[in-house]
Amino acid sequence: MRYKILSVCAALAAVSACSDLTSINNNPNGPQDLDPPSMLAGSLDEIASGVNGVNSLNIRGAGLWVQYYAEIQYRDEDKYILRSGSSGGWAFYSGAAENAQRMIAKGQAATRPNWTAVGRILKSYVFSVMTDAMGDLPYSQALKSDTVLQPVYDTQQSIYSALFTDLAQATSDIDVAAAAPAGDPVGIGFPNGDILYGGDMSKWRKYANSLRLRLAIHLSKVDSVKAASEAAAAVAAGVFTSSADNATIEYLATAPNQNPIYQDVHVGNRDDYGLSKTYVDSLRSWNDPRLSIFAQIPPAGTAIRGLPNGLNDGQKIDDTFDALKYISRIGAMWRETPNAPLPLLTYSEVLFLEAEAAEHGWIPGSAATFYNGAIQAAMEEYGVPAAAITTYLADARVTYVPGTTGLTQIAYQKWVSLFMQGMESWTEVRRTGVPAIVPGCNAQLRHIPERLPYDDNEAVLNQQNLQAAVTAQGFSASNDIAKPLWFTKRTTSTTYPPPAYCP
Repeated sequence: MRYKILSVCAALAAVSACSDLTSINNNPNGPQDLDPPSMLAGSLDEIASGVNGVNSLNIRGAGLWVQYYAEIQYRDEDKYILRSGSSGGWAFYSGAAENAQRMIAKGQAATRPNWTAVGRILKSYVFSVMTDAMGDLPYSQALKSDTVLQPVYDTQQSIYSALFTDLAQATSDIDVAAAAPAGDPVGIGFPNGDILYGGDMSKWRKYANSLRLRLAIHLSKVDSVKAASEAAAAVAAGVFTSSADNATIEYLATAPNQNPIYQDVHVGNRDDYGLSKTYVDSLRSWNDPRLSIFAQIPPAGTAIRGLPNGLNDGQKIDDTFDALKYISRIGAMWRETPNAPLPLLTYSEVLFLEAEAAEHGWIPGSAATFYNGAIQAAMEEYGVPAAAITTYLADARVTYVPGTTGLTQIAYQKWVSLFMQGMESWTEVRRTGVPAIVPGCNAQLRHIPERLPYDDNEAVLNQQNLQAAVTAQGFSASNDIAKPLWFTKRTTSTTYPPPAYCP
């Protein structure tokens, strides 16, 4: 190899010094550095597809575990057997999280507070997803690869505190009518690249506050004092007030910028996921008008039917049905629509959050009003007719009952409405215990997984700090998926016997 390098040096002697070998790896026509507007679109796409696409944070993991979906083949994750490389979004460290940190730094250097604010919001969103998935993480020393190669792990509690601080700072920093710096015709900071809000910084501010409210409610079990103060501050600062505020990534009808779930089915020729029997049966029992939107008619043309979770490959619970032919797939809105949107946070979710905060007495307003508004907004997002919404809300089981019953109603209706947002739903099911998810027939645990593993490479690249985090959290190993995380305030999990229909 040494001789090959010398030969390369000789050949390049006329154009470069051998001491600068790395320069031959640089594309002279490619950018070496980007301003935040040029980073934003790619980062938002990575976040949306990474959290709510076909991956362990949605369909192939969390969404399976809250039983929105079931695997019709290659069923390991449906039985809580994780393939090598599964993690709680570790790749964000070298992608969206790193870009967010660059936005913060570039905004500070250029005195562009809106760049910095958007960077803080994206960083907060990404780290909230990652810590809810894995627990303690490198945070305060992360994203400093030039100076810190083996970062320590911060506790989930300290990460949450930092996220609240950053979101509050972002809300304060945003200037909705920023003056253009000298020589720069752009005032607000994002003339292009903002595929979320088109440069509307007032909506970014609402997004920051709404995310702060979500994280506050996450802490309701483990730190109600912190949850109350942060929820009140978020609502006072201004959260989403209509579906027009939704933080939703809109995809295109043409490749390559299509919805990742559509691409998985139509470009990748995949057919791995159907609707879960749990979800289909629940929506049907409540006469929920969204069932025909969330589920397709099976290929056999029969009635909508869900597949039990946790079956072995080729296993059926009813010999009169073939799992592939008679099982409903995910709704056509995603599988058949290339420009289907993917939400990061919606108005309907914010109303559910406000309903819970109001029930606790943390914010002014009626829990019942927020709750009813949340259900209505969630249905309107999918085009459910007004008459059907009214009928659903009139059901005695849906009518809000204050107190503990009301909190259970909020949690159940949120689970239904967070369909296709598996990660956030999994966080909420772990927090509330609603609904009670019964693991499938052949699941390796008799409770749903409590976390996703750390990245495999950490055992090689950062072993000492990894082991300290594993020990501090009481995990049996870095890939322990059975131990509850700090935010749930549980040390053990409720276990369930296999469903009665199991062979």
